[in-house]
Amino acid sequence: MYFPLLRGKQYELIALKELSTIVPNDLFKPVIEPVRKNLKQLEVAVKLLNKNKIIPIIIVNSEIGELKGNTNNFINNLYNIKGISFIPCIKYIDDIQEFDRLNGIINGEKASYVESGVTKELVSRLKVFSINIIPEGSPNIVLQQLSNIVLMDDPFKKKKRNADYPSNSYFSDLHVRYSGVHNSVIGFGDFNIAGSDYAESGGPAYVVTIHVSYLDSNEFDAMSVRHFSSVDDGTPSNPSGKFQQALEKLVLHDQNFPKFFDNTSGLRGFKSLHARRHYPGLGQVKQLSMQHHIETICNFIAV
Repeated sequence: MYFPLLRGKQYELIALKELSTIVPNDLFKPVIEPVRKNLKQLEVAVKLLNKNKIIPIIIVNSEIGELKGNTNNFINNLYNIKGISFIPCIKYIDDIQEFDRLNGIINGEKASYVESGVTKELVSRLKVFSINIIPEGSPNIVLQQLSNIVLMDDPFKKKKRNADYPSNSYFSDLHVRYSGVHNSVIGFGDFNIAGSDYAESGGPAYVVTIHVSYLDSNEFDAMSVRHFSSVDDGTPSNPSGKFQQALEKLVLHDQNFPKFFDNTSGLRGFKSLHARRHYPGLGQVKQLSMQHHIETICNFIAV
């Protein structure tokens, strides 16, 4: 099963809502790390996921965005939302006492998420969790002592400037090999084409780049990413025109190599924008890339 980790920003949540009606519920279980104090968009997304029989994992002690230092209030507000089903997840953030405190107040089924390495001190504590999200590449001794492990990878090589992206970059083969890592592993995840570094928003768009994931049959179905970029004119002006430049490159590539990318809702969304010559804003561009990435992986593991 695929456990993509997305931050609870507007377009990430919209991507999940769109995918909830497309991807079968036995293929993916999203991990949501909230970033906003206002939970309305999160509530709407979770309700639609639930409607399609998807129970997401929600990190209850996010320390990014507006939620830094607001764990108790967030937990109270989250549990006061009526009519939603989710698995609470406690993230270990280098504070074993806080981890123990949260473990003591959250009852029932719950998940853990260890972003850095799993220490000996943590292993015994993680055995009570129904799902353990730990870093890809964790030592075999850790895999032997835990159950229901999800391997979380962060392979996207994010650049400071869009102009620095090559035309193509390798992503990961974890979707191919995760089931053979250890019998305690039940799934895998990644940070999509966003990477784990969090930013409220991007800088000025001197170059617009569209990231499109694909499975490389010549590399045993490993995933790579094509980067379609506009021309760098040295100014942050005209993002709409720059988007059209990048989009034209994507559509031309798809026309020349019609089966190169999976035919996903995200890819069809890009084609629709091209046909209408419409620029929706960079938030929706990222949303479509994320949808395409998740759906491509789910198509692979469905086979």
